[in-house]
Amino acid sequence: MELHLLCDGFFTLDKSLVVYMKYMSQLYDAALKPLLVLTDSGEKVLIDTGVGNSAELQRKLFPIKRKADETLTAQLLKYGVRPEDIDIVVNTHLHFDHCGNNRLFTNARFIVQQAELKYAFEPERFQQASYARELFEVEGLNYEAVNGQSQVCQGVSVFPTSGHSVGHQSVIIEGDDDKKYVYCGDAAPIRENLERRNIPGILYSSHEALESIDKLRKIENAAYIFSHDNEQLTL
Repeated sequence: MELHLLCDGFFTLDKSLVVYMKYMSQLYDAALKPLLVLTDSGEKVLIDTGVGNSAELQRKLFPIKRKADETLTAQLLKYGVRPEDIDIVVNTHLHFDHCGNNRLFTNARFIVQQAELKYAFEPERFQQASYARELFEVEGLNYEAVNGQSQVCQGVSVFPTSGHSVGHQSVIIEGDDDKKYVYCGDAAPIRENLERRNIPGILYSSHEALESIDKLRKIENAAYIFSHDNEQLTL
């Protein structure tokens, strides 16, 4: 099992959106970190697809910073993988910064929680800025809706961690070193969320968000991967 943390650049936001009611008016360059998993049985799995070029509204709200070699295609090529080689894409959720490059993966099946897929098409008004339908509603993409915990392939499984979004899911990868690599997604976008039980600032349900953090904290032999932590750029 090989794990490679990729970089789709950074986007600038108020840090209070990452940690609830804290760091207000402090700008934070949030890392965009899809994870490439090459399984022992040959599957090529990508967890989240970054922000890509985003949609017009989100580009205005959250400026993107990206070097030439930080496009997702360039990052994959470092490991000899092309977008068409990816077998499975797991979207932790369908906010614009986690599905921005979905369109590239036309040969993959996409794993999304059913509640998230349904909600993304008709989000409530207070959630609309987080979703950009043109990024995930792409002709030819094959979405597989799952309900609850599900094995994606050998050694890779998803489980619900709602709160940040209605159908958020996190991912466990069974490492060769007996560790469980836990891709938190935005249930815990930076280390502080998990270690101090501080919920994210963008929320569908604060109560569920805290429950999900506690669920993550209970995983034994865990090595956590935080989706936006700019101090964790390698594994």
